[in-house]
Amino acid sequence: MLQRLLAEFLKLEGLHQALVIDDRGRLVSSVGASGSLPLTQQTVELTSAALDASMQTAYGDLHEVWIEGQSQTLVDVLTPHRILMLQGDGGQLARWRHSVDQLRKQLATTPEF
Repeated sequence: MLQRLLAEFLKLEGLHQALVIDDRGRLVSSVGASGSLPLTQQTVELTSAALDASMQTAYGDLHEVWIEGQSQTLVDVLTPHRILMLQGDGGQLARWRHSVDQLRKQLATTPEF
């Protein structure tokens, strides 16, 4: 089921990979182009850096990270134990985020296998 939910993101313009990791950095599920490896380590590093920054500045909890440039990345903390990463190029991050909001409850509660 989680695989099917992640596959919905690949229909979005410019999005090439979607993955979910747990709070220990372990891959739960991913979808992407055939032959491509999930960007698990990049997701862990981005999330860790963002968590460190939010703790040091005391601005509150971390909910998401947007990275724009030649390639684009959206990291969303679905629950304290489940993190979503969307990666691609040429897409619109706001549309990606809207899609995350539409599927948030299912992504957060779908059991892992």
